[in-house]
Amino acid sequence: MGFKDGLAKRKDGSYVLKHKTKKSKKGDCVECGLNPETRMLLFRYNTEDMLLVRGHIENHLLLYFTHDSITP
Repeated sequence: MGFKDGLAKRKDGSYVLKHKTKKSKKGDCVECGLNPETRMLLFRYNTEDMLLVRGHIENHLLLYFTHDSITP
């Protein structure tokens, strides 16, 4: 992550740190901008999260061969 990742552009063209803006959320990291509270959750529309869920489902069905299907 570069220096510009931590900046937000204002309407007048100037830049301000993202954690100093009203859009930043409570619990965001000052350096990287990630929020550890929300990162532990799984999101349906996040590609990485869905790949993790699908991998878990495949492993579960291989281990428990008596199960026909599983719903995420």
